[in-house]
Amino acid sequence: MSIQPVNLQKQDKPKSVMVVVNPAPSRRIPLLAILNQAFRDAGIHWDISITHGTGDGCKLAKEAAERGFEVVAVYGGDGTVMEVASGLIGTNVPLLILGGGTGNLVASELRLPGDLEKACDLICGESYRTKHIDVGMMGDKPFLLRIGCGIEVGVVQEATRELKDQFGKWAYVFSAIKLLQDIPEADYELVLNGEETVKSSGVACVVANAGTVGVGRLTLAPSVDVNDGRLDVFLLKKANIEGIVQLARKMMGLERHKKSDPDDIDLDASKLITHWSVESVDIKTDPVIDIQVDGDVAAQTPQLIKALPNALRVVV
Repeated sequence: MSIQPVNLQKQDKPKSVMVVVNPAPSRRIPLLAILNQAFRDAGIHWDISITHGTGDGCKLAKEAAERGFEVVAVYGGDGTVMEVASGLIGTNVPLLILGGGTGNLVASELRLPGDLEKACDLICGESYRTKHIDVGMMGDKPFLLRIGCGIEVGVVQEATRELKDQFGKWAYVFSAIKLLQDIPEADYELVLNGEETVKSSGVACVVANAGTVGVGRLTLAPSVDVNDGRLDVFLLKKANIEGIVQLARKMMGLERHKKSDPDDIDLDASKLITHWSVESVDIKTDPVIDIQVDGDVAAQTPQLIKALPNALRVVV
């Protein structure tokens, strides 16, 4: 993994925080009581806004920044986190993530506490720390984790609320196994950094800003870094048990790794998965297929995806 300079900034305790809440993925906890105790005891003025539909998180975050709140917090799943984050890009107002979803992958990527009380405590001391992280941009839609087409879209759609309530983050694994033989191949044309063109058939393409998968210690690749100013493109060429096992071994760091361009896993696995590190990628497919963005199916190919280095300030 490339070593990037740590851009930590120390701040005095904030005087105010707005908490944007998505009530859908509730963990059935006394949310308001926990927030009130944490922030009131710390002498922090706090308020709450509730999302009711798509786009509310971005709107409420922008309004909170304009009203002068020093920190904007978000309680919800990764889709809600991304919506709220999109309203803070370019404002320099830090985002506090209070993971309330199934996967909470953004919080996991940043090594943030999974416990709500501990997450609140990050800003309740005499000082707190923030850092800037990269954001991916697909057209005019930002993302923190990754975008994916092919089997990833099917996994998102198959992992229903009932399945997630029953199995948690493993719902995505079960959905992937179920879909292994059902996802047809598509013809991909990838233009890397506006220069190199790659053409290949495949069953999935993932463009990642962050590497965390959220199951055990799995990561898309050890080299994926939310602070490197780049995006990582993965093309899965064959959806079978062998391919998934090879991918899992790479994600767990068990495969022999060699330096090459593109960054293949090894001689055998390179027939299944190919990996590039880029500043931008233009994706075209035949036929046109759906794209999921941080857990929500939100677009179709073709799309141009770019990295926005250090675009978002977060509490760590």
